[in-house]
Amino acid sequence: MIATTQATPSQFKSDPTAGFVRKVIHPLWAKRTHPAYARYLREFERNQYLHPDELRDLQMRRLRQQLVHAYRYVPFYRLRMAEAGLTPLDIQTHEDLRLLPILTKRDIQDHQDVLIASNVPMSKRERNQTGGSTGSPLQFYVDRERFDSRMASTARHDSWAGWRPGDWTAWLWGSLLDTGENLPATPPWRQKFLYRKLILNTASVTEEGMLQYINLLRRYRPKYMVAYAQGAVLFADFCRDQGIDDIRFESMILSAEMLLPGQRDMLEETFGGKVFNRYGCREVSVIASECEYHTGLHVNADALLVEVEPSPNLPPGMGRVLITDLLNRSMPLIRYEIGDMASLELTQCPCGRSLPLLGPIEGRLTDFLKLPSQKLVSGVALLTFVVAHLREVRQVQFIQRDPTHVTLKVVAGLGYGAHTEQELRQRLRPYLGEQIDLTIATTDHIAAEPSGKYRYVKRWDDNVAPTRVAN
Repeated sequence: MIATTQATPSQFKSDPTAGFVRKVIHPLWAKRTHPAYARYLREFERNQYLHPDELRDLQMRRLRQQLVHAYRYVPFYRLRMAEAGLTPLDIQTHEDLRLLPILTKRDIQDHQDVLIASNVPMSKRERNQTGGSTGSPLQFYVDRERFDSRMASTARHDSWAGWRPGDWTAWLWGSLLDTGENLPATPPWRQKFLYRKLILNTASVTEEGMLQYINLLRRYRPKYMVAYAQGAVLFADFCRDQGIDDIRFESMILSAEMLLPGQRDMLEETFGGKVFNRYGCREVSVIASECEYHTGLHVNADALLVEVEPSPNLPPGMGRVLITDLLNRSMPLIRYEIGDMASLELTQCPCGRSLPLLGPIEGRLTDFLKLPSQKLVSGVALLTFVVAHLREVRQVQFIQRDPTHVTLKVVAGLGYGAHTEQELRQRLRPYLGEQIDLTIATTDHIAAEPSGKYRYVKRWDDNVAPTRVAN
């Protein structure tokens, strides 16, 4: 039986060097490699407590600066604004931004050369790319200084979970673009004296690798976990199955994937600390994070402008997430549709921060099964209302190869049998209808995508917008 009490400081290894790393080594390294980091960190710490009107004014100033820059130096936006009969002076309010067309991933793939600002030299920008979770990696450019401000906004959001530079962290991450290979049994000097990350690549991990990683955690006793959400769940399941109850964290920052019902409670019960949900993407870094009150996800609003675009095809209050990066000049992303759906939280958080709140991220537009009637059914909703409460089922994935054939891949748990398959069919039928030929196939393992993320739905056409979403 795993204890349900929160982890206490006595459970963690005392680290007298953490303060030295935090106050000396990390600032010296940041000053040399990220010279604008400290300035942005001070600014972001102040901005989170601005009056809401002051925050909106700051956003608007930065938006106008970005629009003027894009109009002057980025051919793609100059042409787009001309076609829409607009100039940057026509955008006077947040609502006016809707006059501009939406930027899609296809736009970036097809027009990358004319999306690059002509006044930003190569020496001041770096190429980056997404992991391609839907099989279509995206390349883009980020200012060197924007990397500094991204690092600063991430540090601000990390601090809400208690994590500061110098603290050891357990990283259960799926993307080698971020982490590189797993660390050796003894972390190299740069990890010991600067980064302090104990890394497990959850995109491809064996039982032996998990046990080696647990030995590493026992040696260094990190207080914090940073993880892909489902990677953390799989690690927790492994610890529970093996009877390992001495791996504890003060807090867990989870990102990249959605938490399903019950998983937050399970993680907190297993590891003792609180879960802090985070939403971000490689194109703009941290978008929103939970604070200590967990009332929603605070938007990184002094660096990004986040819109939730309503659509008659979506349930009330839900919309497509559009992002405008207010600080990146080398390849501005203005009204960029990242493919997710969310809702805005209109309540005010008791923490006192004025940063607006996002509600739960409802999933990607591609996370839907498409029925012959053109109606779309949310794969996450199926997991939530149909599969999540079946103890005999560990993990599932819906594979749809055409409008009438769906295969449900199932990683079986204890007690799985013919009665479980019958129950699954009975529960899924009201959502899928009679025209879908449903095959249920058990498997030992459902692999992550090259990006390290787990996809709940894989469909033969990933670029179809919803016409109707099933509740």
